[in-house]
Amino acid sequence: MKKKIAIALVIVCLFFVLGGIYIIVTMEFATSKLDHLIVLHQVEILREQLLLNIKKVQSDLSVSNTPHATDIDTVIVNVRSLDKMMGNCFDCHQSANVKKMLNDLANEDVLKKLHDLSDKTNEYKESLSRFLTMSANRERTEREYSTALHLAGELLKNVNDMVHSTSAKLAEKTQSSYTDISKTKFVLYLFVAMAPFLAVGLGFIFVRELTKPVNILLEATRRLKSGDLDYRVEGLKDEFGEVASSFNDMSYSLKEYMHQIQESEKRYRTLFESAGDAIFIVEAEGEEQGKIVDANPAAAEMHGYTVDELLGLNLIKDLDTPDVAKDAPARIRRMFDGEWVNEEITHRKKDGTVFPVEISAGLLEYMDHRYILAVNRDISERKKMEDLILQAKLDWEDTFNTITDMVTIHDREFNILHANKAARKILGLSSSEVTKAIKCYEYYHGRDCPPEECLSCKCYETGKPASFEVFEPHLDMFLEIRAMPRLDNNNQVIGLVHVIRDITERKRVEEALQRTEQMKMVGEWATGLVHEIKNPLAGIKGSVEVMVDEVSVREDDRAILHQAVGEIKRIESLLKNLLNFAKPPTPQLTVIDLNDILDKTIAFAMRYPSLLADTATAINVSKDFNKKLPKTMADPMQMQQVFLNLLLNAIEAMPEGGTLAVKTCYDEELNSIQIMISDTGKGIQKEMINNIFQPFFTTKRKGTGLGLAITRRLIEQHGGTIYAESNPGEGTIFNILLRVNEVKKEQVA
Repeated sequence: MKKKIAIALVIVCLFFVLGGIYIIVTMEFATSKLDHLIVLHQVEILREQLLLNIKKVQSDLSVSNTPHATDIDTVIVNVRSLDKMMGNCFDCHQSANVKKMLNDLANEDVLKKLHDLSDKTNEYKESLSRFLTMSANRERTEREYSTALHLAGELLKNVNDMVHSTSAKLAEKTQSSYTDISKTKFVLYLFVAMAPFLAVGLGFIFVRELTKPVNILLEATRRLKSGDLDYRVEGLKDEFGEVASSFNDMSYSLKEYMHQIQESEKRYRTLFESAGDAIFIVEAEGEEQGKIVDANPAAAEMHGYTVDELLGLNLIKDLDTPDVAKDAPARIRRMFDGEWVNEEITHRKKDGTVFPVEISAGLLEYMDHRYILAVNRDISERKKMEDLILQAKLDWEDTFNTITDMVTIHDREFNILHANKAARKILGLSSSEVTKAIKCYEYYHGRDCPPEECLSCKCYETGKPASFEVFEPHLDMFLEIRAMPRLDNNNQVIGLVHVIRDITERKRVEEALQRTEQMKMVGEWATGLVHEIKNPLAGIKGSVEVMVDEVSVREDDRAILHQAVGEIKRIESLLKNLLNFAKPPTPQLTVIDLNDILDKTIAFAMRYPSLLADTATAINVSKDFNKKLPKTMADPMQMQQVFLNLLLNAIEAMPEGGTLAVKTCYDEELNSIQIMISDTGKGIQKEMINNIFQPFFTTKRKGTGLGLAITRRLIEQHGGTIYAESNPGEGTIFNILLRVNEVKKEQVA
């Protein structure tokens, strides 16, 4: 169609362009002819003026011998005018316009006539001049007069012929020009008359070509509007054909889209009707705000109404409880602000029963009107389950916290997620700290990374439970640990559960029982051994002493015998200590002041014979006694033996001198006395600190290894404990804890 319109417009434009060109050319041609006619009329006028001038001169000549003769000056002026007019004729014929009107031959013929006329005019002027100047000779004058009249007659005849010839040609040309102009006018009138009909015809064709497909398309749109989506446009071509094809595609797509909408509406209506949750569509604005516009069967069943009954109710006024209804305007404002509201509120059933619901509501715009879409879920059962779960959680936490063993739950990053009361107390955790990311190795081991020897960490790799006993120096406890892996649904280890029991006391009891059993065996063995060795040793000693008293023994041999006697005495002392350790005497309890016994023992130790004088004087003694230390029931001799043994060990640990510090204090809450004896010696290696109280363990060259074992035995007989703390190069501290025994009145008296 666009091509047809373009071609038609090109033809119309070409028609008008050609018509315009024709009109312009015709007008130019007619104008040119009129210009020629004007020039010819000018020529005719000049010739007529020339004829008049000739007649005027001839008239002057005719009345020259009469009383009415013209003045000579006037005659001269008229002759000059005649001559001038003749020159104008020559100039006119020499002009370009006249040459253009006349062809070369015609122009030459006219010029020839003009030359002849000019020659005759000159002859006439000369004859006239002679006539006017020869008044004395009458005969010659008459002859010149006749000649002048004759020449004037010929001149008039020639000019008259030229005028008649020009007039005839001019009339012919004028008639031809009128004829041509009339034809041009006819063509112009015809063109002007035909132009409207041509425009109307073309317009009719265009309108018919345009309106026909437009009417077809208009009819198609009416059919489409009426719902006939199967109607198709056919028979159109060009651009309208493309429009028709697009229209048909649109109808097909619209039909498919409407089908999809209907199917979607069916699905959503089915979903709306069959949804288990209550769904309400409620008025959001106006005087009927809260009015139920639509509701599904689940909503009716949930509230004890029929759907028709719900459609006559107001959700806020009739279904919300009064407290909830007060907050409804605030919830609606939040929805108008674009928020999707999720809350738990209470509703009323038809019978007045109040039940909890979980609402999810927001703004819905449909057909330029705003509604509230609310989805409600009855959470009565869920609330009951939540209460049961909460109670179970509380019961679990109570059980979890009443377990006396430490229980901690860890993740794979060694964070303690949960800890019961016992674990929090022993590890020093507060309830708020358990909610943070705290590392188990910081609190169990006092380290900044998991120790390589941690057996619990192996469970992350093996995925199997582990059970072991270990002494933890950071907590100063013997622990029985059971580590059980926590698994996810894919049986992947996600953490550990630690159940830890403090077995320190049990270990001490076991060690005490083991020691008691060992001591019993050692005592029985030592008692028999001492009795078996003592008698032979006494005989050997007596024999050697007899030999020493012999006069015949040399001095060198006597010295050796004295040395042998000394070693025998040392063996006797060792046997005595062994017997005391194996079968110590029963404590003879009496009321004592430990500060007094310590003070006397320190004074005795500083003067002990086996110490070197320079070492004793280099020892600085520091005493810090609690003056409010209560008296207690104990064996003074055994206490003095204990203190002396510890003091002598401390002095021997400082061969180059140092500070010997003794401190006593009283713990009223525990009703116990603590005695601390420390030195600034070289200290004890960590790997030896747990063995120093074992029998026969010694680091001295001449030591028996029974001094500290006897000391602990005596302390334990008094119901106390003793332990050592030491760092290499920093000295050693011995701590004695004695429970205060009540003093009996009869003993005080």
